[in-house]
Amino acid sequence: MCEVESQKVLQDEQCFEIIRKKLRQDAMNDFSLINYKIVPIEEVNGFVGQYFTLKTTVACPKSPLETKSINFFIKLLPPVNSPMYKFVQEYGTFKKEVALYTTVFPEMLDSDGETYIPECFLGVEGELIVLEDMVHSGYTMANKHIPFDLEHCKILMKTLAKFHAKSLIFEQQCKKTLHDKFSYCLQETLWPQQGSAKPMFDAAVKGIVSMIDLLPELNDDQRSSFKEKIARLCADHTVKLLPSVKHKNVLCHGDLWANNIFFKYDADGQPVECCLIDFQLARYNPPAHDILCFLQFSTTRKLRESHSKTLFKIYHDTMAIIMKEAGLNISEVFSWDEFIESIQDLQVMCMIHGVLNTPMLLLESDAVGKYFSKEPELLESIAFVDRTPLICEQFNGIPKYRARMIDGLLELHDYINSDKHDIIKLAK
Repeated sequence: MCEVESQKVLQDEQCFEIIRKKLRQDAMNDFSLINYKIVPIEEVNGFVGQYFTLKTTVACPKSPLETKSINFFIKLLPPVNSPMYKFVQEYGTFKKEVALYTTVFPEMLDSDGETYIPECFLGVEGELIVLEDMVHSGYTMANKHIPFDLEHCKILMKTLAKFHAKSLIFEQQCKKTLHDKFSYCLQETLWPQQGSAKPMFDAAVKGIVSMIDLLPELNDDQRSSFKEKIARLCADHTVKLLPSVKHKNVLCHGDLWANNIFFKYDADGQPVECCLIDFQLARYNPPAHDILCFLQFSTTRKLRESHSKTLFKIYHDTMAIIMKEAGLNISEVFSWDEFIESIQDLQVMCMIHGVLNTPMLLLESDAVGKYFSKEPELLESIAFVDRTPLICEQFNGIPKYRARMIDGLLELHDYINSDKHDIIKLAK
């Protein structure tokens, strides 16, 4: 029935439960599970978990030769010997994602045929989560080292608008905020303001400051001034991650970078759909948080400067359609002017969030494997003390990494040294 190592991850009865749910969902009641195996995903694509594929084979008793393969994605806690295990346990990161999939999404997202969130087939609090395998369903993970082009960004904006709209619709219909109803799983889980998150945040800031010294485009005075401004802007960054008291908040993904966005393509290789995975860092924030952080994480400065207005309009127009289908007028719920004001207000904060996170997100796979898998004892220092040795090594040795770091840092430098903090003046 199953391979021996499978017992370490799932019990037989759990596998039966998963496949029964899937077969009912696909109206394959004549089929039953005949075998399964659990295979580790060798390539490390995440930072706070272990990843496996559950490969199952089902058959029809009336026609035993008629078999089908169905795959699922399994996520477990990080290894106990990893510094990230303690961090995930301390802040309930894994617990949050299980709760989102098993309680929030079923209530917030109606079954409208959309596939922008994987189906959850099993969630065990504090242990594991089993999701639809989006790769098996025809989706592909983007290459994180290749910045997204305009067409990929358009698809993401439409998908994100649909996802965010569900929050606003839910709150309009229930007369209660998502944060009030689901506060137990909307806590900050990347950089809370207490505990071991503080040294992790400080380690990220140290890494940024160290890269500023490597920017050939700036002279010594400019570097010194830039580092001082970075320190001031980072001083209250964790406070700015809390829900806004000025702007409307929605359930934000909170971690929209290439590895958490899967695309489906047409016969011509053009993106036509995308889905969002990994909600461990979800936040209750203004929609602008997801939009601007995605752009910082996964696009170039050139694209942002050339196409932001177009992408903002696609996002808002798509949301207007979804709201209309729910009987709501977007002008009354989340007007264009409100939206653009929030973009302007969150611009610098999201730029800061970008430069703090991209140095780790864009690490070469060898470095990720070394620190997060093969030699986890090395992770303690770079995660909670100082990222400088790791990211400066990448900066100096990997040209494409260096180019992305310079792109984001110089954009931030130029922005905060200009008189144009309202640089995104837009009119619809």
